Amino acid sequence: MAAVLVVFLVYTALANGTPALQPSDLNGQTGVISLTGTVIGPVSGGSHQAGGLQFGLRDINGTGPVEPVVFRGDEPDLFEVGRHVNVTGQLTGDSFSATQLITKCPSKYTSSPSN
Repeated sequence: MAAVLVVFLVYTALANGTPALQPSDLNGQTGVISLTGTVIGPVSGGSHQAGGLQFGLRDINGTGPVEPVVFRGDEPDLFEVGRHVNVTGQLTGDSFSATQLITKCPSKYTSSPSN
C-alpha cells in the first residue's frame, strides 16, 4: 500500500497540476497536458535528433486512437514498444510534442507469485 501511495505522490508532483489524460481524451485540449498510454510502434528517430523520437501512444486498455508523439529530451532506459509511459507536452499540429517522458514499470508494483 505504501508503494502505491509513493507512486501517486510522485506522479502528482511531476504532473504539476496539468490535466492527466489518455489519447482518447485528447480532442480539443490545449496547453500543457500529461498524457498516459501504451507505446505503439514503429519507433523512429532519436530523442536528441532534429526530428525527435517518434512513436504512437494508445490508451492503456488498448482501445481508442493512436496519438502520434514526438519526444525531445532524455530517453529513459526502459522505453520500448508495449511499455506504459507518461509524456508531458502539448498538441502541435497533428502530433503531441513531448518534453518529458517517464516509463512505468508495473512489475515493480505487483505482488510476486507464491510458490
